[in-house]
Amino acid sequence: MESFNKVGMTAKFVAYWRQYTDIPFAKDVAEYIGASEAIETFLGNNQITPDDISWYAPLFEIRYKSILEAIRRKGIKQVLELASGLSFRGLNMTRNPHISYVETDLEELTNEKAVLVSRLTQKYSLADYGNFRLTPADALDRNQLLSAIRHFHSDQPAAVISEGLFPYLTIHEMETVVMNIRDILTKFGGAWITPDFLLKGDSTRTFFQRRRAGEAIAKLTERQLHRTMFESEQQLFSFFDDFGLRAEVLNQADLVPVIVSIGVLKLPADIVEKAKQKLNLWVLTPAAK
Repeated sequence: MESFNKVGMTAKFVAYWRQYTDIPFAKDVAEYIGASEAIETFLGNNQITPDDISWYAPLFEIRYKSILEAIRRKGIKQVLELASGLSFRGLNMTRNPHISYVETDLEELTNEKAVLVSRLTQKYSLADYGNFRLTPADALDRNQLLSAIRHFHSDQPAAVISEGLFPYLTIHEMETVVMNIRDILTKFGGAWITPDFLLKGDSTRTFFQRRRAGEAIAKLTERQLHRTMFESEQQLFSFFDDFGLRAEVLNQADLVPVIVSIGVLKLPADIVEKAKQKLNLWVLTPAAK
């Protein structure tokens, strides 16, 4: 297959750990992109073994599943995902013909995903209801995003999903994307659902190997991770308020009763409980005028 651009390695990293879960299509995706070989080589070059950071698997599993559950609880039937990577959350959700889902990402990655969608559709005899779309779109470009959802019904609420995008953004980029999301929610109503915001206190509790893995990924992508972490929850709420967004905070772990990867990888049963306090899921809605 053709090589992804630099950002593609982060998508492979997530896909590698998702293969140890029961997330639909996760094992197929990992096999297709050669995730095991690519990531184990990448980690080895940085003196890290998969066992050192195997707890990424339940964290990514919880993150994925908690977003699904938040969408379900909101009862929203049309979804836009920004920088969707290789999650194929949309392909999974649109097996329900009443849900419309648009996955956006950079053009090279989107083109590769289209090939894989075709293979998955054939392998699993997936019905095509015309409700799942892969669309090249930059989260920084408002016009591209609006074009991507031109088929959405304006009289129905929409969910905007970002999973793993914001840690890579500068403050200016972050503000631009938030304005784009706000404009979409103003037009449709609905909610922005994201786990992407961390507080500075969270980083002091980060495992040493996780920090090393993050630094290696940042070097590869030429992006400094988490440069825009907030000092406190109050500062983050104030940031959202400046853009006319009201924030609700859920806990990812509370939304996910079954975590398959813990058993698959034989991880300590309390591993999620130890991380639970920083597993926030932000649900943002336009503030009432």
